[in-house]
Amino acid sequence: MTAVDRSYSQFEEIRNYHDRSMMKWQGFFLSEHTTEMKKDSAEKTYYPYLVMGILK
Repeated sequence: MTAVDRSYSQFEEIRNYHDRSMMKWQGFFLSEHTTEMKKDSAEKTYYPYLVMGILK
């Protein structure tokens, strides 16, 4: 992750601030991805369907 240069600021709090936005976003993505993977691996019900006409 690249660091943002905040040396221009006169305030120490701003110069020392560490932005966690990407880490937060990745955690959210991982959570959503895990949920969808569980749904995808759940048992599925397949229903037969009738095809009418000619298949080529």
